[in-house]
Amino acid sequence: MKKRSLKQELIYLASGESISVVLFCIVYVLYTKPETRFAISSAVLYFPLLILNLILVQGSLYWLNCLRRIQKKKALETQLLAPLYKGLKVLDFMMLLAYIPIWIWSFRVSSSSNIIIGVLLWLFAIIEFVNYFYYRLSYYTMGGLGLQVMRPLKLLLTGKAAKSQITKEISLYEKNMEHK
Repeated sequence: MKKRSLKQELIYLASGESISVVLFCIVYVLYTKPETRFAISSAVLYFPLLILNLILVQGSLYWLNCLRRIQKKKALETQLLAPLYKGLKVLDFMMLLAYIPIWIWSFRVSSSSNIIIGVLLWLFAIIEFVNYFYYRLSYYTMGGLGLQVMRPLKLLLTGKAAKSQITKEISLYEKNMEHK
């Protein structure tokens, strides 16, 4: 398989995250009954889905901004983007933590299948959070169609994982602010 150019890769990343958000929403609507879709008892499902989708949208917008940069089009520069994503990192973390009391409370009002699916969505949101704001966790298989699982886990556990692109951008911004 031919390796994608930087432009193709950024389009792939931005569109992949955007399509995922749409598909997750469709699956949620198909999975839930209309009368319980946004009921308090369903918060165990829709809250982690909201967090996951929010992180995916942030990622998609980040990759679109990077694409605009390489195309020499109007894009947010690091001095604007880094503080924005630094704030989003805090917001995302607080939302991930806010799920814990919802999860505990859900044992009284939700079905076990909803609780399990909710926790899986929450764990996926944590993985995406780490992937965007700390360490790169997505590495393609040889054919480029799938993602590796063991390699990023091994890199993370051995301390050899590469910093995420957003983390690099925030670090660069903070370094430049120290020198001013």
